[in-house]
Amino acid sequence: MQTDIFGDLLEKKTLLKINDQFDLSQLSINKFKYNIEYSDEPLRIASINQRVGKVCVAHDVKFKTGPEHLCLMQHLQKHAAFLRQLIESASKLIIKDRGIDDFLIRHYNVNETISELSESEGCALQKIKGMSTANSSIISAISYIDNNLNKHLTLDQVSGKVYLSDYYFSKLFKKETGLSFSVYLNARKIQKAMLLLKESDKSVQKISEALGFTRLSYFSQTFKKYTGYAPTKYRTGSNK
Repeated sequence: MQTDIFGDLLEKKTLLKINDQFDLSQLSINKFKYNIEYSDEPLRIASINQRVGKVCVAHDVKFKTGPEHLCLMQHLQKHAAFLRQLIESASKLIIKDRGIDDFLIRHYNVNETISELSESEGCALQKIKGMSTANSSIISAISYIDNNLNKHLTLDQVSGKVYLSDYYFSKLFKKETGLSFSVYLNARKIQKAMLLLKESDKSVQKISEALGFTRLSYFSQTFKKYTGYAPTKYRTGSNK
């Protein structure tokens, strides 16, 4: 999920600068430093049992304990819980309308949207052939992904394997590889699927299951998105 800061805080400019380089998930332990009170709630997509981030709320304060401070903390907790419920409810509608692939609710800025226009899935298979990085965390993550293509991997799982928060890992992975985590993961799965389709007699259904896809329709849709061909047509060498 994309992190951003909305509303007015005295330290907003400082926090935005930190957000460009680091992960704000540890903001709660720095609330005294920035003179804010803070509350957060985890965001989880129930249908896939995956945590995708968290929603945070904050308010400027002068740190003095007392009834007013306690009342503010309770107020922020209620706000965070309300926002979590709102976002998770919206995610259910997205899944129902568009399928599981679009379950992430993201806040886009113009620069990010423009930069992602050039990252088409059709180019991903070419990009991974010449991919290189010297970052040890990303090397370990790529190794883990490549050795577990048969599983339904998530950003949360892989980032945990290299001891990074999912948000920071996502930014770092894109910076080091030129591809988002999900695009790289799907590209590697489709690359292996192409090999299995040509060199084995396994059914498309079996190949889909062997690569951790939960639905055949989603596998077929993803395969065509990355290669331009439906799996069966790619296997037989037919035209698109």
